[in-house]
Amino acid sequence: MGGKWGNALAPVKEELPLKGDTVIGNDVWIGQNATVMPGVHIGDGAIIGANSVVASDIPPYTVAVGNPCRVVKKRFDDELTELLLEFKWWDKSIEEIDDLMPLLSCGDLEKVRNELKVRMKK
Repeated sequence: MGGKWGNALAPVKEELPLKGDTVIGNDVWIGQNATVMPGVHIGDGAIIGANSVVASDIPPYTVAVGNPCRVVKKRFDDELTELLLEFKWWDKSIEEIDDLMPLLSCGDLEKVRNELKVRMKK
């Protein structure tokens, strides 16, 4: 390219604004070709749809899609979301996770809710 563009240089890192850390929580699923912008926080358990552009924070256990990415629904009710966030299955040992897999993949959310309550009392 010539003209005024001929001597142009790309900015160096120090010249760019700092957006903060980009944080992707635990138990997050990000679809193919999604773009996560600098400084964005994606909460634990969130689902980001394919081809989405995540330019703002996404709350835990929500489904977000689009460009710009927007929350379209909650995955679970508030109580179950809080139980999952408190339980933090991702911090358990491999043996504990193996034991938890039937519960974590169970479609009966009342059973999951009740079992989490029992396990957290231990």
